[in-house]
Amino acid sequence: MSYQVLARKWRPKNFSEVVGQSHVLTALENGLKENRLHHAYLFSGTRGVGKTSIARLFAKGLNCVNGITADPCGECENCKAIEAGNFIDLIEIDAASRTKVEDTRELLDNVQYKPVVGRYKVYLIDEVHMLSRHSFNALLKTLEEPPEYVKFLLATTDPQKLPITILSRCMQFHLKALDEPQISAHLNRVLTAENIPFDAPALDKLAKAAQGSIRDSLSLTDQAIAMGNGKVSTDVVNTMLGLLDEDQPIEIIYALHQGNGERLMKTIQTVAEKAGDWDELLAETAEKLHQIALMQLLAKNATDENDHLGFLAKHISPEDVQFFYQVIVSGRKELASAPNRRIGAEMTLLRALAFHPKFLTAAQTPKQGGLSPEQNTQKSAVENQPVSGYVDMPVLSQNIKANYSAQAQKPMAQSAVVHSSSSQPVSTQTTSSLNLASLAALEALNQLTKIEQSERQHHHDEQQAAVEETLHHLQELDEQKNSPKMTALPVREMTPPKATQTKAAVSNLITQQADELKQGIETVENTIDDNAEMDAEEQEILDAETYRWEWSNPDLAKVDSGVRPSDIKQAMLKDVTPELREKIIQITQKQDPWTDIVERSGVIGFSKELALNCFIKSQTEDEIQLGLHSEKAHLKQDRNIKNLVEHLERLYEKTVKLSIFVEDSDVLTPMDYRKKVYQELREQARTDLQQDKKLLLLQKEFDAKLDVESIRPV
Repeated sequence: MSYQVLARKWRPKNFSEVVGQSHVLTALENGLKENRLHHAYLFSGTRGVGKTSIARLFAKGLNCVNGITADPCGECENCKAIEAGNFIDLIEIDAASRTKVEDTRELLDNVQYKPVVGRYKVYLIDEVHMLSRHSFNALLKTLEEPPEYVKFLLATTDPQKLPITILSRCMQFHLKALDEPQISAHLNRVLTAENIPFDAPALDKLAKAAQGSIRDSLSLTDQAIAMGNGKVSTDVVNTMLGLLDEDQPIEIIYALHQGNGERLMKTIQTVAEKAGDWDELLAETAEKLHQIALMQLLAKNATDENDHLGFLAKHISPEDVQFFYQVIVSGRKELASAPNRRIGAEMTLLRALAFHPKFLTAAQTPKQGGLSPEQNTQKSAVENQPVSGYVDMPVLSQNIKANYSAQAQKPMAQSAVVHSSSSQPVSTQTTSSLNLASLAALEALNQLTKIEQSERQHHHDEQQAAVEETLHHLQELDEQKNSPKMTALPVREMTPPKATQTKAAVSNLITQQADELKQGIETVENTIDDNAEMDAEEQEILDAETYRWEWSNPDLAKVDSGVRPSDIKQAMLKDVTPELREKIIQITQKQDPWTDIVERSGVIGFSKELALNCFIKSQTEDEIQLGLHSEKAHLKQDRNIKNLVEHLERLYEKTVKLSIFVEDSDVLTPMDYRKKVYQELREQARTDLQQDKKLLLLQKEFDAKLDVESIRPV
């Protein structure tokens, strides 16, 4: 017998062998056990998750000789024929190759014939979303009301492309993509049964490459077996899938943590020699950082310190883990823009290395000669610790000022004693040096703030004096000219100087602004003479703005000229005008008695909306029973019902008992009647315009077209 691939050989023979999809299997099994069978089923999901296999198992449960069962025997002729794919009453159709409407009609012509051997005639249509629109239309009626001996099983990878009319006629089941542990466990069972040796990490890699598909994982396993000469090894899988060695991402993280650029570039060169995927390298590194972060957060995920990830989780700081992860993830987005992908990956890792605390400290620490052995020892001890002596404090917030205000009062001698103590831990000495640097920065900032405030106050006083002098001079000019109008002098907004400005710069700025003010005075003198000439022109403008058109013959305003262009425009902008609304209500009152009762009762607000969405179930002299559709059930409020009852009692002048039941029925409500009447009026308007002789003449003479969609009843 010829070799059969694993994906076909290990196709499930009953529901218990299906991997995952318990939410679908439970519904199908219960339906078969209780004989609650739908006429059409739709199975959706990504490729290779078991859509066709589950459909065949369902067909086997329907046509088993032993009866409709969720556990088909697999031994009878029908079960064997379905398993072999030659059962005459199981018609499998590939919709991708039979998309034409003629194919669908040929299929439907055979629906009328009863099954030959089985209990049901099952139509299994795979990739049903590939059917044409005409094919769907031809299938609609039969799919909704097929013969009792016909079942439709539809399978698709893209349910969004199916018409809503098809979806509404089917019982839908969405099959989930399988998890990597599920796929890996299934591959373990298959290879164990086939007596094929394998490495457990290789199965995990195959499960990850399958991306949730059982069929893809089995196909990849077949390929790995062929490449590995009957064995599934990690090296073969890495070579086949183009994956990296497990140690390379770990080596990169070690190099980043230690700040070892030489080790990092050596690892990159190793990846280049093996022609590795650079995007995959960054992705694997980010994945390892994610695992380290989880180990640091959750104790249950922690492993032995002898393990690489466990060791890194205990010795690398969480802040560094998050920083490296963000740099690498951002770098993956830039690979397409890099000169080549290797350069992009190298620059991403070098960026993470450049901001390592070790190099930041080295860059900020001045070079000193002749370090003592004790100092060299202290330097090596803290070399790889995160956040070393690097301090960058361009601006201190108010909270930081408050935190350091108490420490600023302590004598500096205490800090000196702390630094001189040989028994003090290195971390305490580092913290003390940081505090001293912060205190020094704070003191400098306070001195700078005082200088800034003094200069700002002096500058403000000089500006105020200059502005007052200028305004006084302008007032004198105004009195001399006796001008009725005066153009206000534009005063330039004076922004406070920056903290870095010196007193000399401030003085120069004041002198410049004084010159500008003098030029402004001269400009005002020249513009005063021009204002008188502009008075007449301004008055004309004011008169024009206040001008209003008035009727020369007021009686003409009362003449009704019929439908005006403004009315037509308003009707186009608004579907229902007040006049049209009244007409619709009047017509509806004649068609529906309940609408007439509601309108005559005078009820308003939400109570009226409730009444207009109800229909009469029964009515006696003292009691009215109404039905309310479920989509409007939120209107059924006690206050709305009470208000409606009060208006009905005023109308009938007697006590009325009102009952409202929520139910879905085909009975039309007043709102449904209104919509119906409006559509009839709209269609009538379209018909009238299309048959209008004058309009037809215009279309003929000017080659015009009538926009039917824009027609609204007026």
